[in-house]
Amino acid sequence: MGDVGDILEACMLFDQKLQDTDDTEKRHIVIREHINLVENKLKVKCPQFKTDLEWMNVSSPLNLEQLKGKVVVLDFFTYCCINCLHILPDLAALENQFTIQDGVVVIGVHSAKFENEKISANILSAILRYNIDHPVMNDDEATLWNELMIQCWPTLVVLSPSGYILQFYVGEGHRKRLLEFVNVCTSFYRDKGLLSKHDIPLDLEKHKRDNFSLKFPGKICVSGKNIVVSDTGHNRVLVLSKDGVVQHCIGGKERGFKNGTFTQCRFDSPQGVVMKENVIYLADTENHAIRKIDLQKQEVTTIAGNGKQGNDKFGGGIGIEQELSSPWDLVIGPSPDGQTDSVLYIAMAGTHQIWVYFLIDVKWYKGKEYKQGSCVRFAGSGNEENRNNNYPEKAAFAQPSGLTLGNTPEGSFLFVADSESSTVRSVALKDGAVKHVVGGERDPMNLFAYGDKDGTGIDAKLQHPLGVAWVADSGSILVADSYNHKLKLVDISKKQCTTVWGSDGEVTLNEPGGLSVDSKQGLSYIADTNNHSIRILRIQDKVMSQLPVIFPSDTVDSLTIKLSDILKPGKEPEKNETISVAPGSEVKVNLLLSLPVGGHVNDEAPSKWTAVMQESSCDGAGNPIFSQTGTIQETSPQHLFSWKMPDLSSSGRLFLYLKAKVFYCDESKACKMKEKVFMQELNVESSGASKEMQFKFPV
Repeated sequence: MGDVGDILEACMLFDQKLQDTDDTEKRHIVIREHINLVENKLKVKCPQFKTDLEWMNVSSPLNLEQLKGKVVVLDFFTYCCINCLHILPDLAALENQFTIQDGVVVIGVHSAKFENEKISANILSAILRYNIDHPVMNDDEATLWNELMIQCWPTLVVLSPSGYILQFYVGEGHRKRLLEFVNVCTSFYRDKGLLSKHDIPLDLEKHKRDNFSLKFPGKICVSGKNIVVSDTGHNRVLVLSKDGVVQHCIGGKERGFKNGTFTQCRFDSPQGVVMKENVIYLADTENHAIRKIDLQKQEVTTIAGNGKQGNDKFGGGIGIEQELSSPWDLVIGPSPDGQTDSVLYIAMAGTHQIWVYFLIDVKWYKGKEYKQGSCVRFAGSGNEENRNNNYPEKAAFAQPSGLTLGNTPEGSFLFVADSESSTVRSVALKDGAVKHVVGGERDPMNLFAYGDKDGTGIDAKLQHPLGVAWVADSGSILVADSYNHKLKLVDISKKQCTTVWGSDGEVTLNEPGGLSVDSKQGLSYIADTNNHSIRILRIQDKVMSQLPVIFPSDTVDSLTIKLSDILKPGKEPEKNETISVAPGSEVKVNLLLSLPVGGHVNDEAPSKWTAVMQESSCDGAGNPIFSQTGTIQETSPQHLFSWKMPDLSSSGRLFLYLKAKVFYCDESKACKMKEKVFMQELNVESSGASKEMQFKFPV
């Protein structure tokens, strides 16, 4: 008989033996020998789960007796931790390969770092946000953590069908070894007749939730007349007007990593958004990529990262050659050589650093020059610490999650919401020096110096802040003090932190994740993440309201557009002359809008176009092979979108239906609306040469 310390020592020796061979058969022998040792000689059982714990994703609490006959993988995690998020795909791969009926059960053991994370309702929100489909217990006092001598997040513990401790995996990056170990375990215990096919009372929380227009919105950006929202839980980006009307719905509700039109593209838990003219840059967090959304071309491309998590802490690659790790927020700013809007600054939460992507050729610090598309580390060693330093590469961050740029009398600074150190930090653009602003404490290794206290500098306390926004002309930044559910204002010159919106207001925020300030209007837009809402704070008199998110009735979600949404009964569309196009060719679709003399498009109303492509004509049945929607601009001709023709094997004919609805004002300032539906027949054949479709719309 042994204890947990003996098991840990045996696991270390076991891991060393596995490192000595790549031969599959020999590795399996080593694994079986280890199982025999820990189960038959050391015999250390997992302690019983406390009976008063709250459980999620099950209809009733679990105990070890119910798990008899199952290989159990305990995941000790805390939902703020980026490393814990990184192993969720590993656990999903395990659950896909081995079902509960196969004799494998994954259980999340939530062991909170922050006080806010001890609340079951907040854990539930995280379960929904991160698509966790296995049982989770809220071990709010970390009882099991302490009993099993867990030291850090994440840690996986594998139990035998009899409840004996078999193996520990500490940290991330163990997918291959975990799958191999569980595979041998199931074979080993199946041969002994010890696996059971019985079910557990699984009852997923995601099947109980209401449908919301937004689902865990993460970040927000206000640019001119547009509000850009990362609708994180729906894996999409919404562009709204100032009154909340959806102008563009980009991406789909299912996860994915795909470029293309606004309906074809896919994201995975997108976060940071920043807009420059007609382009939105997006931190596609769980795809470990930066995406470019072109509103004019109506297309999405990938400019950095390739969908795989990287561990490079220096960078220097160009475009998709450069792997990234969980980019969380973005802001556009100048380069040291004075070129404005030339650098995309990236909060690289996964490697605890600040990176940059160069939008043009740039002269960088220390005489270095980088070509457009290069992506490189700016500040942070990659160690998870609260370390300030005049040399940016020697400083260290702890899961930076929010960025904003501000100009002070001392110069231009990048301000960082450094969530795991519960601080706000600054990075000087002139030399990269990293300084403390508020929160945390002086010991760079102490990442537990959190709280909820107004004050100056280090005396102020925050709890896992996720967002920051510069308030122009005030010399202050607004902070989303996320786990305190508050907004705080920091006077940069005085380092004075003051609560401006707390839990005593008429509206209670719930883990707000993103901020954007419209300084001209004196408004702050807030991504109120766990309330699935966008809030608006009038900064001067502290009045809070909610922004409605309105999908116009004639502009349904772009994923569900059908021909019946365009055609009106008894009204034939205006037909263009049939054109011939080659299979695989790209065809542009243009709208030629002719307004009356002195007329203009009404910017306050949603002038929209909707397109559907089908292989059948005018029957409205079935799903379209392509659909998209967008905003009509006053520019003419306006390029609506481009589409690559498929290689048709049967009919060789396609029908494009386009509905255009324009709100406009004439010379007498009378505002009117006109709507028209077009139909374009296309013959797809090898001799086809057409490259454009033109739709004339005189109003």
